[in-house]
Amino acid sequence: MRRVFLYIYSTANIVGCLLASVGLLAFFAGFIKSFWLFIVLGLYALGYLLTPKPHTISLINSSESLDEDLSPKLEALVKKIGKRLPPNLLSQVHSIKAKLLLILPKLAAMETGAYDLHVIRQTVVDYLPQMLTAYLQLPPAFAKLHKMRNGKTAQETLSEQLDLLDAQLERIAISITSQDAEALIAQGEFLKAKFARQDDWL
Repeated sequence: MRRVFLYIYSTANIVGCLLASVGLLAFFAGFIKSFWLFIVLGLYALGYLLTPKPHTISLINSSESLDEDLSPKLEALVKKIGKRLPPNLLSQVHSIKAKLLLILPKLAAMETGAYDLHVIRQTVVDYLPQMLTAYLQLPPAFAKLHKMRNGKTAQETLSEQLDLLDAQLERIAISITSQDAEALIAQGEFLKAKFARQDDWL
């Protein structure tokens, strides 16, 4: 049944139906008489086949390093999906992107556990791309209106998943910021101690 709904809501089916409707209107208006059924079916097939299919979203491969600057790829990702996500989901993606841009440059120097490193890597390699790919492969009408077996729409489900991911990155970002703050305090204490002994140089 889910496949039936996916087909009905699909952009390709909607475009095909619109073109087929043009053929039917031409038939009822008397512009075409012979082979009208084949023309209508041909227009539907044309619309269905020419509708662009969604592409898989990827930031880096699982074998690549997180050491490279991913800022351009993150910016390109947000730009690519910007017109295809509703505003609330796009805002959540922007929030996740901002936290990743804060965390990734400091990854090598982070004093964090293996779990946090795993979360960061999987967010870039797997979690975020897979979430967005799965959502964007759904017809927009289906994603917004159709209730899935969890009782929620795909839009609501993705929003919850993005919230969970954002919360994990928020926790890690706070940890990193706290480390930076402690380093700043330690540097200040060092300078105070250093300058307090300036008489030693006289």
